[in-house]
Amino acid sequence: ITRAVYLIALHIKRGGFNPAGHEVSFEDGGKYPPISINLPSGENIKLIGRIDRVDTLETEDEIYVRVVDYKTGNKSFDLSDIYNGLELQLLVYLDAILEYASKNSKKPVLPGGILYFRIDDPMIKTNGEIKDEEIENEIMKSLKMKGLLLSDVKVIREMDKDIADEEKFDALRKHVKDVTIKLCEDMLKGNIMISPYKNKDRTPCSFCTYKAICRFDVSIKENTYRIIRNKSKDEIWETITENTSAKEGK
Repeated sequence: ITRAVYLIALHIKRGGFNPAGHEVSFEDGGKYPPISINLPSGENIKLIGRIDRVDTLETEDEIYVRVVDYKTGNKSFDLSDIYNGLELQLLVYLDAILEYASKNSKKPVLPGGILYFRIDDPMIKTNGEIKDEEIENEIMKSLKMKGLLLSDVKVIREMDKDIADEEKFDALRKHVKDVTIKLCEDMLKGNIMISPYKNKDRTPCSFCTYKAICRFDVSIKENTYRIIRNKSKDEIWETITENTSAKEGK
């Protein structure tokens, strides 16, 4: 076992959260049932899948849940990707767990966080000899999880993070639900229009394995990118909370 693997296990235990499951499935016969999406048309969509890890933190008054997605690359958390519907997985799984757990718990079940955890055996660069303790500290820095945490003193620990209060977290969950519903409606309507996103120089086409089937070509009049322009975090939070309040009639 490498030092990095040992430190990954140590990192998981830090911060008061305890692993509640690995390779957690959402399907018939799984730890959780399929994720149910009710559409305005009256149709119901069942989503199945799995998340790498679920952690819980139980206090005297509440239970906090966070979901963790393992990444081999240096994945960064980007609120705009969630807002624009490019990164929905973690919020969809977290929302499903919270709804299910709330029905089966006497305590309030709250979102603790959505996090990316880099799985790697990092190489530490140095200009000379360094102590084992310094090596471990450098490895731990490189393995810090990145994501969104609830701004509660019982949840925040020393890691790379963005912070959201409970109201913002709830608004983000509702926004993701709305985006998911829209995507499901489009699929049922047979909307297969070729319209990949483009954010500055970033497009999914650069790593897509279906280029030969898609044949997206900007020289063809009907083929155009869906342009995404970055907003500041404050703008995104303001838009999400305002839209949620408007729908709820506040």
